[in-house]
Amino acid sequence: MAEKMQFFPLDATYRIVDGKAVINLYGRTEDGKQVCLLDNSFDPYFYVVPKAGIDVKEKLEKIRIEGERDIAFVTKTEALLKKYLGREVLAVKVYTNLPGSVPVIRDLVKDWDMVEGTYEFDIPFARRYLIDRNITPMMLHEATGDFAGQNYKIPVFRAENIVQITGDTLHNPKILAFDIETYSPFDLAIDAEKNPIIMLSFYAEDFRKVFVWKKFATELEYVEFVGSEAELIRKFKETIENYKPDILTGYFSDGFDLPYIKTRADKHKIRLDIGLDDSDLRLKSGKDIIVVINGITHLDIFKFIKRVMGTTLETYSYDLNAVASELLDEGKHDVSLAELPNAWDHFNGDLEKFCKYCLHDSYLTYSLAAKMMPTIIEMVKIVGIPMHDASRVGFSQLVEWYVMKQAQQFNEIAPNKPGHNEVMNRRIHTYEGAFVYEPKP
Repeated sequence: MAEKMQFFPLDATYRIVDGKAVINLYGRTEDGKQVCLLDNSFDPYFYVVPKAGIDVKEKLEKIRIEGERDIAFVTKTEALLKKYLGREVLAVKVYTNLPGSVPVIRDLVKDWDMVEGTYEFDIPFARRYLIDRNITPMMLHEATGDFAGQNYKIPVFRAENIVQITGDTLHNPKILAFDIETYSPFDLAIDAEKNPIIMLSFYAEDFRKVFVWKKFATELEYVEFVGSEAELIRKFKETIENYKPDILTGYFSDGFDLPYIKTRADKHKIRLDIGLDDSDLRLKSGKDIIVVINGITHLDIFKFIKRVMGTTLETYSYDLNAVASELLDEGKHDVSLAELPNAWDHFNGDLEKFCKYCLHDSYLTYSLAAKMMPTIIEMVKIVGIPMHDASRVGFSQLVEWYVMKQAQQFNEIAPNKPGHNEVMNRRIHTYEGAFVYEPKP
């Protein structure tokens, strides 16, 4: 008999299992346990709108493209009456074998003479799933299915059905903040290949710790000595696994802390397998580096504050000291990092003040994340994308994903993003603004 389970979804990814995309929906149950729901009932697709009176279904269903690694093919098609920019169109919903097959097949089809247009081919598969299944992160849902054995670090639930049941929201996600200090001579560039991490701090509501790998006299209870940089990196993994956070947060952790830790871990041949599905932390390159941890929301609070809160701040600088001073009325400890290499090399008592400094940075990061959390959660609920994504995009993309979510409910096909030529053309053709009445002083 199928079981029922209530949970708050936090993030969605997917894995390919036996040639099929399986959604991994991570969340926390009502009683505070981490869980991963598997759903293999959702197929990738995009839309093809043929020219009037032309049937393209049979030709589409014969598509099979052999690549170096995978074969891309159409599994089925479905003719549907949809709306496009307000007018009714007959669209063909083209299902493919894998998410990666969508852009491959679309590139072939877009140039067919019989096709008027192709749409919704660039929506990430996990986001497509959340939109279509009407699953809103951070809100209470109920799943029907059964628990299954998997090589995951948390219980796995095979879901047959998932529905939102109330407006209840996960208002108090478990947040763990961290910060690192590295050996960086003041007159030299930061170099992750050469220079080690010398201390690492964590801060949470009920937890604080600084790991450092040189001993010195101290009475600070939160300082823990380890034998080497490699052991410090293992403590990074171990602390996250033991604390089980929903959110791991840093300040500029996409751009500095996590890539640095990853480089040093690779140097010591240590796997950063902190994903809840036993996967490694991974760096996604693009305009910016984005660090992804499956099952744990990585929140770079710097990016959220700069992109979403930035226009409302008085400060022109987004360093931790300036932002914390304005938002928390607290600044960083007044310590010169230029003195850290000398203190490290000569084992002097100054290392204690640097441990305090490192922990205080984690405390400020945690406090900023906690202060911003109600705003971030409301944005996630409105826009419908996970916190990891919502905290990294600007207002225009937030609006775009909100509209995308609404379009589904109005049976509307979302128009494609304009290409370079179209953008240039739009800039050439300007419009006269509204009349502005100048009042007499």
